[in-house]
Amino acid sequence: MFSFRHLSVSFLCAALLSSPARSQIAPAASPGAPSTTKDNIQHLDKFVVSAGHDPKTAFDVAQGTAVLAGEELHRLVQATLGETLSTTPGVSSTYYGPGASRPVIRGLGGDRVRVLDNGVGALDASNVSPDHNVAVEPLFASRIEVLRGPSTLLYGSSAVGGAVNVIDNSIPDIAPDGSAHGAAELRAGGAARERAAVLSVGGGANNFSTQLNALKQRTSDLRIPGFARIDVEAPAKQPRGTLPSSAGDTFSGSLGGSVFWSTGHAGAAISRYETDYGVPTGDTPPTSISMRRTRLDLAAETTQAFGVFRGAKVRFGLGEYAHSELSGGTTVNTRFTNDAWEGRLELPHAAIGSVTGTIGAQVARSDFAANGQEVVTPPSLTQSGAVFALEEMKFGDRTTLQLGARYEGQSVKLGAVDPTLPRLPGYAARSGQKKQFGGASGSLGLVIHPAKDWAIAAALAYSERLPTAQELFSNGPHGGTGSYEVGTSGLGRERSVGFDLSVRRRAGFVTGSLGAFVNRFRDYIFEQELPLSAIPAAKNADALTPYQFVATDARFRGGEAELLFHLIETDEYRLHLELNADYVRATNTQSNEPLPRIPPFRHGARLSYEDGRWHAVIEARRVSPQDRIAATETYTPGYTLLNASVSFLIPGRHASYELFARGRNLTDAEAREHTSFLKEFAPLPGRGVLAGVRMPF
Repeated sequence: MFSFRHLSVSFLCAALLSSPARSQIAPAASPGAPSTTKDNIQHLDKFVVSAGHDPKTAFDVAQGTAVLAGEELHRLVQATLGETLSTTPGVSSTYYGPGASRPVIRGLGGDRVRVLDNGVGALDASNVSPDHNVAVEPLFASRIEVLRGPSTLLYGSSAVGGAVNVIDNSIPDIAPDGSAHGAAELRAGGAARERAAVLSVGGGANNFSTQLNALKQRTSDLRIPGFARIDVEAPAKQPRGTLPSSAGDTFSGSLGGSVFWSTGHAGAAISRYETDYGVPTGDTPPTSISMRRTRLDLAAETTQAFGVFRGAKVRFGLGEYAHSELSGGTTVNTRFTNDAWEGRLELPHAAIGSVTGTIGAQVARSDFAANGQEVVTPPSLTQSGAVFALEEMKFGDRTTLQLGARYEGQSVKLGAVDPTLPRLPGYAARSGQKKQFGGASGSLGLVIHPAKDWAIAAALAYSERLPTAQELFSNGPHGGTGSYEVGTSGLGRERSVGFDLSVRRRAGFVTGSLGAFVNRFRDYIFEQELPLSAIPAAKNADALTPYQFVATDARFRGGEAELLFHLIETDEYRLHLELNADYVRATNTQSNEPLPRIPPFRHGARLSYEDGRWHAVIEARRVSPQDRIAATETYTPGYTLLNASVSFLIPGRHASYELFARGRNLTDAEAREHTSFLKEFAPLPGRGVLAGVRMPF
């Protein structure tokens, strides 16, 4: 049956392939070189520093990427990382109320998406449960980079779905010029009645630079349209207009410094992240989370050649993480801790003919434990080490071949295991047990420039993801998902083959990209529902639905589109129209049934205007109903969100002032996220207008 979905995709394709180039666009120096005119799409000519040692623009990378920076990042940033990225094509979120949200890339989330803090893991426990927020502060970010697809070999087997790198310059990497720079911001309002103050300031002299970041933010219970819960039996008893237990209080700060010399720099930063937020599950008494993380980061880079290498780059992070799940705000039900560190070394080598590239190594350690009423996973020590290589070969000016390979080893050792835990088939955990794995991955990418300002990119990747301690050894109630989770000790490597194809255009009346992907999994690990009788009532007093981590075969396929129409492009002002869309279809190929919590088709339009002082945006985003659901899921209605923002810059002699206002969900539509475990209890925010002032200097 023909639908609006097909009409939208057809229109996007036709626009990119047939629209004429604007006459005032000057030619680029070569088909593969960055164009020199200001008319180019801002996304494709942004450098993606997370894609390898030598930064490349999104136009020249084989895999799909997205970069949020500058005015676009300021407009989209929210309190959680998942919501900040939720309108990016190919990215949705786990939305667990306004206090916790993690990115989902092309339908893959959890331990299949690697969240990085300046190139090193977040060192938290956000991949364990959707009610655990990512311990990274989006409001400090100077840029956020998203790498889509399985060819993210730099960052580990857990990046099979992609990687998100939040860059905040907490360790300065630009030599000081003797002046101070930074920004201060005050903001208030929105559906959560947010009150926030943010300060970022840096500077230095005599080859030493410092950076200070600080934030204080408070929110109230979220305003929502209609009822909080979907409960047809007793709607009058359900909360209406406000989402109970959704307020939050956050403090975050970092202090860093770097010393510079003629061929490099080295630095360190210490950071603290504290947040207390409600978990809006409707429990009585209400549940909340108190999270704390202290982190030390070290970084160094040299461009001084030695041996066969052109330089070196090293990064190390050490984190002490803890969070407590509270009942009634005071009683600790469960306490999670994770003492972890991660380090990586990248060595770009000298050119070998037309081949350039980087080799590197990565090591990590995580000592995870949970104590209390809802201990899902026994204490575990996970250690891993990997070596990788990324190489590039050019064939003239029009064709580039990109190759990658990685081998990773991992061991998981259990601490004490409760001998009275239920023993289901496949579960054989015992105290002191150790599981060891090894996995190899490889990728092949090809970027062809068939004409000036055009690129065709293809990427083929084979990945092996190693199972986590949670998938192997879980055995207990999990309040975050409302289930009783059981691991399977015999799980092995999860193997996948992924293919991406995209067409890109970076100059002309229409710029942007169209892409499609398919990813086939062998032994894909997911949670399969069990009968309630599988867990003895004495161990499952709340009669939570039992699930067990099992392996099957699966297929993910879909695509993304992002097109920018340069309606007006002059030295004085610009008027742009952006159209975007994404789609994922995921299937358990053994049973031919849909996989759970897969985002539906989404599409939207954004009209933006800017001149020297004004910047205004109005956008509409349509999320289709999700009726292709797993047996244990329920139908999720579609919704349309209308957002708008405006900012005005007042230049000053020593500093400028930017006044801004941002309205979200202006029609007060009821919206529920299909990818969320909490969709039955917590809708997305209702109408809200946030206003503030930002002072860059």
